[in-house]
Amino acid sequence: MKATSTALQTALANGPALAQLVLIIFPSGQIAVNTSSFDLDWLGITYKGAGGLGSIVAIHDQPGEIQGVQFELNGGPSAFISLALDEANEVQGSPVVLRTAILSGEPLAVIDAPVEWIGSCDTMSITEDGTRASISVTAESKAVALLRGTPLTYSDADQKSIDPADRAFEYVIDQTNKPIIWPKREWFYQ
Repeated sequence: MKATSTALQTALANGPALAQLVLIIFPSGQIAVNTSSFDLDWLGITYKGAGGLGSIVAIHDQPGEIQGVQFELNGGPSAFISLALDEANEVQGSPVVLRTAILSGEPLAVIDAPVEWIGSCDTMSITEDGTRASISVTAESKAVALLRGTPLTYSDADQKSIDPADRAFEYVIDQTNKPIIWPKREWFYQ
């Protein structure tokens, strides 16, 4: 359980103001936006106020099923549009972090912003209707990596590829099918 500060407890008791924070980290830079109409700072990152960011599709977690996320960013600075038009190696696999910011004070400031979802960007496309443009983003959960497994085994060769100085599995093959002989109980009482 996370310990909360008195400022956070007070804000929660008074019906806090909330904002969604979206951070996408590309190799060439990052996009940090929030759903409010003003800029918010959290952990040294300034989340630009997108004034109605767009929409974030609700995440419905179910046991045994890993959900991705889809969200839409309203057309903003040309840097955002150029990233959406960039090739897949810039967008695909870029980390995405969604947070819910709890705001309090005058002017409103972020008291806490717990992580709601972490994943990696899959696709980014532009939708345009003549009057406004929006960027649609799909991302997959970080938990998908847990389902992929690993090609490594519990062998000496695989362990040495990770750490050449580690000799933990060096004698595993030699010890296979060898009987383990424990001393009799009386030996421990000597």
